[in-house]
Amino acid sequence: MKKPMTSAPAKAFQQLCQNRLFEGIGAKVLERIRPDVNILQLKRGDVVFKEGDLGDSLYLVGEGSIKISKQGRGGRQEVLDYVQTGNFFGEVALLGGQPHSAMASAAEPTVLGAVKEETFQHILELAPSRLHMNFLRSITERMRSVNSHFITEIMRSERLSLVGSMANSIIHDLKNPICIVRCCSDLIASETNDPRLRELTSMLDGAVDGMLAMTQELLDYARGSTQLNKQLISVWGILDELNQQSLRLLPGKNIHFVKHIRYDGNLAIDRARFVRMLSSLIKNSREAMVGGGILTITTDLVQDQVVLRISDTGVGIPPEVLPRLFE
Repeated sequence: MKKPMTSAPAKAFQQLCQNRLFEGIGAKVLERIRPDVNILQLKRGDVVFKEGDLGDSLYLVGEGSIKISKQGRGGRQEVLDYVQTGNFFGEVALLGGQPHSAMASAAEPTVLGAVKEETFQHILELAPSRLHMNFLRSITERMRSVNSHFITEIMRSERLSLVGSMANSIIHDLKNPICIVRCCSDLIASETNDPRLRELTSMLDGAVDGMLAMTQELLDYARGSTQLNKQLISVWGILDELNQQSLRLLPGKNIHFVKHIRYDGNLAIDRARFVRMLSSLIKNSREAMVGGGILTITTDLVQDQVVLRISDTGVGIPPEVLPRLFE
């Protein structure tokens, strides 16, 4: 939450005086409004105002940055813009007398100066020409930035729509061969008593289900309706699936598998996505241990959180990749 300082420190107010809203306005004028500027200190994530709140102040960013976001698909906050040090925000709701159309929150530790409507009107009386020009220039740049962001999002939506159309076509074309594979697998399983063949047909069925799940996820993403299908599954159940998909390949690569299962209870997860994610990590580990090595999976219960770790004795992530790891 916002924390007002007991007084306006000289350093904080000096930072606010450098704001583009006050460009060209004399120090004497700014000193006259100093008692009416409320200095706020925010931590990362603190909310300045929510979408729908009534606007009663204009905010000057003296230090840090503010994230402007709006509730979008699935109730998630979609970032519209970032207001950096030296800029201001909240002016539209203040002057228009309307609720805020977006949410503002601190993207990092931030110092703000809150200017009430009466104080803003007072500044207008003291320096009308400069304040009007600074205000209009900033609003114009903000509109240009939002417009550019809007165009980018429209193009992204068009690309996703194209991906959705392609995925629809691909799924339609894949259904026939996938159905044939599934029918052949079921036929073999029903006509054999060989445990090895039954195991292979079971793996084949799992692979077919995985293919269908991935194509459906692609369709959902393109339609903007991605959601998790959570269900309870035990840690041992996850390991069984990993053994069928990726762990069974380790001995052939001279890789020794070690597990430290200190928590073996249930997890509420999207099983298909979670197993696929772990299989991808195991694949990365396998490729990093060219001459063999040790892959370790550890599970722990820390307070009310389940911690799962995958480690290996490979070469590690290249330094040039680390900065882009979570892109």
